[in-house]
Amino acid sequence: MSKDVWLNANKDTAGDLILTGYHGPLRDMPVYDDVKSLFGHGSTALDFGCGVGRNSVALSDTYDKVISFDLPSMIGLVPEDNKLSNITYTTDWEYVKSFKFDTVLASLVFQHIEDSELNSYLTDLFQIADRLVLHSRTWIDHSASQVLPIVEKYFIIDTIEYSKDPNNPIEDHFIATLNKRAE
Repeated sequence: MSKDVWLNANKDTAGDLILTGYHGPLRDMPVYDDVKSLFGHGSTALDFGCGVGRNSVALSDTYDKVISFDLPSMIGLVPEDNKLSNITYTTDWEYVKSFKFDTVLASLVFQHIEDSELNSYLTDLFQIADRLVLHSRTWIDHSASQVLPIVEKYFIIDTIEYSKDPNNPIEDHFIATLNKRAE
């Protein structure tokens, strides 16, 4: 899926783009329990590729402050119900980089980012976070590139579980916790 698809997302297409097969209200999008159980607790979390904020709201239950980053097209679709006082939604990556995070959540986003851009984001994440919770498909859209080999340049796998997408019979998803590599 190209970046243009995400840049042109709207209230009619975003649900299915974010969660294949979902067509309900954006404010009611479910959070995967398997991912939520890995969030942890702390002061500040980053929801990288936050979409319409479904995971941001869940993170706000266990973190004092949540910074939620995504493309303008997605941030513009965040339902009012997902705009809580301890969540800041932003499209400004320079702003995001001004924080230190206890945890970064990247749920169903890395597989949509081309290698060079993903490496750039990971270089920055390596500087601002010690822990990454990653939910992804194993490959990057329309390429032969695998997500984990790119991520493992910056972070070391602590736990990983491969799973099946409920909307796809292929076991091509994983949920992992990763810790920053020693500098």
